[in-house]
Amino acid sequence: MKEILTQLEASAAKPSEATTANEIWYILAAVVMSTLGKFSDIGLLYSEIVDHASDKETMIRRLREGLFKTFAIVGYPRVINALQQLPPVEGDDADILRKEDTWEAILDQRQRGRSLFDAIYERHSARVENQMHAAYPDLAQAAIHHLYGPVLSDTTVISSCETSLIVVACLTVMDMPAQLKGHRYGALHLGATQKDLDRVQEIAQILQTHYSNRGGV
Repeated sequence: MKEILTQLEASAAKPSEATTANEIWYILAAVVMSTLGKFSDIGLLYSEIVDHASDKETMIRRLREGLFKTFAIVGYPRVINALQQLPPVEGDDADILRKEDTWEAILDQRQRGRSLFDAIYERHSARVENQMHAAYPDLAQAAIHHLYGPVLSDTTVISSCETSLIVVACLTVMDMPAQLKGHRYGALHLGATQKDLDRVQEIAQILQTHYSNRGGV
């Protein structure tokens, strides 16, 4: 695994148009590991990069947030197992980021979620929402009010563009082509480049091949 991580880090350091994806390569690698259930490797990843980080506090804060956001895609159990591979939070990081102590805060989250949903799907937004509603009425409401709103749309630590690439990384290794197609377009709508998407695909393939060769995927 150390050789793979060294390869990913070295590749990210090279000049490239995949600026955003390369900046968060370690988060993308971690969410792929989590999605594939390779939780212990997240600890190895952290140990490998922590001494190279110019700002360790920011690095681990962004790593935690990137992993947390994926519960909207991969589910809570995986995210719990993934986050437990990292050091415990301390200091300001022990405070809750998403406060819901007033009704106004909740309404703001929901509006933010609606805005992100519409930005991702653009002219297809109503159709996608109607499809979810037709499948099960609570599905669309839960997606916007409880996933897009408080979780995915929060940009305090991870930007919308970065979040979109994290979602794409998860869906890539989950083999969910219908959802992946929509979120790849969504990433472009949120400022990612085709080179960023190619880089996400590359990171996913490198790790999938590594685990496949080990007999783990």
